Amino acid sequence: MMCLVSLWLFPLGHAGGQEIVPRKHSLTIPFPMASGSNRSVECVVTLGPSSPVAALAFSPDGKKLAAGGYQEVLVWDLAKATLWKRIGAGQLSGSVQSLVFGKDGRLLAVAEGTPRCSGAVRIFEVESGQATAGFQEPKDVVCCLALSPDGKLLAAGAADALTYLWSIDEKKLVATLGEHGERVLGVAFSADGKFLATGGADRTARVWEAGTWKAVVKMEQVETVQGLAFSPDGQFLALAVGGPSERAIRIRRRDNAQLARTIETGAAMPLDVVWGAQGNRLQVPCSDKQVRVFDAGNGNLLATLSGHGGWVHCVAASADGTTVASGSADGTVKLWSVADWRLLATLVQLSPRSDEWLLVTTAGYLATSSPGALAWKTANLKTPPDKLTSLFQNPELVRQALSGNKIPPPTVE
Repeated sequence: MMCLVSLWLFPLGHAGGQEIVPRKHSLTIPFPMASGSNRSVECVVTLGPSSPVAALAFSPDGKKLAAGGYQEVLVWDLAKATLWKRIGAGQLSGSVQSLVFGKDGRLLAVAEGTPRCSGAVRIFEVESGQATAGFQEPKDVVCCLALSPDGKLLAAGAADALTYLWSIDEKKLVATLGEHGERVLGVAFSADGKFLATGGADRTARVWEAGTWKAVVKMEQVETVQGLAFSPDGQFLALAVGGPSERAIRIRRRDNAQLARTIETGAAMPLDVVWGAQGNRLQVPCSDKQVRVFDAGNGNLLATLSGHGGWVHCVAASADGTTVASGSADGTVKLWSVADWRLLATLVQLSPRSDEWLLVTTAGYLATSSPGALAWKTANLKTPPDKLTSLFQNPELVRQALSGNKIPPPTVE
């Protein structure tokens, strides 16, 4: 028996480049019985209103996962299988567009803003949830963030077409880069910290020399650069290029912009690209509700991760390379095992700006703050519906599943 998660959604359009989902929808968790069985179990949870998950970041030790929504950040404790903390409520003015943990995991940088009005980057102490700094130089939404390898510089690309660099220690602006003509949608430091890459809606990407902040390479594309990432060795730059006429991952040499490889994504628009820690995999969130995993060397498709009910806006990879997280317009986060690209669990906030949450594994085991929110539909079962929550709710087995262990599903009579 396996647990399948499906979301019933009704997209309403787009705003700020993000797919909008309905204000109310249901998470349906069916538990298929053995072949030929006339028994059935379904758990239905009403959610919403929910906002797209547009930003994700693993803590350096991989034990926590930050997820950005509307006017707050949810911090999931994966080691304990719980929603640990909500950060920024009452201090963030709009949708969270990007997140990055500090080098030691104590601080969290949050990019946010209101379209065509204001933008900001705020630094929070993770343990206390208190804001320690705020950078408000951007004149529009901050779209992307990157931290230098030494943890001292924070780069941000904004919808005002500028790239900002701040000193974390001194809490001040140290440089502003202004050669892009439209929104800056991607920023990334090379692993040695010597270069910064930027790309955006003006259909260009640039590589800057850190310190002098001189543009040393310019790469022109056919469509918008939705996101970018350096290879772990810093020699290549992967560009997620998406628009009406082209949808592909372009891998170019950092030093001379020579095209090394093109990976077509077909009808699906790539919304970002994340280079795996091992250096041979690219994780690409797409507009067709899937994440595609490619071999960076030969461009072959290694896996297609399905199950989201809306655009997949973001992907994050744990530092140890074992886990990938994806965030979607359906308001959910999914965790995947890199070893076999198996879905481990789905994480969701049940109500906006609340501490109500649900975490469900593919085997069917649950951890939740709100058992009363679970409604059960059954057919031909001996087990009464009011006993099913206690049967399926097992935080210890959920924790084991999140660590990558294969857990057999519960037995239902």
